[in-house]
Amino acid sequence: MESETVKVFWIIFWILVATGWSVLSFQWLRKEVEEIRLAQNGQKPHLAGLILRRFVVFILLWLLIYLALRTEPLGAVGMVIAITFSTWIQVIIYNNRLNKSLDRKE
Repeated sequence: MESETVKVFWIIFWILVATGWSVLSFQWLRKEVEEIRLAQNGQKPHLAGLILRRFVVFILLWLLIYLALRTEPLGAVGMVIAITFSTWIQVIIYNNRLNKSLDRKE
């Protein structure tokens, strides 16, 4: 019974880590995209920095999934599902906000 409790703890832990990582990563990406949008007014956007930062985020995500696999394989599955759903939800919310701001401008 004790080992089942520990497994459930690890699964919940990795789901929470994945959700937090997804939110943090998406906020960084949104900030970077807004900087590119601001740079279009007259200067050339620096995409090399964006690509490098996203690559580092991707490597860190691989590391988190690896650690989840080492502790509890079902935690890694839950982590992937949590990242997917939380990213989808953030994209939908961000898209709705952009559409509302475009409607107000028109």
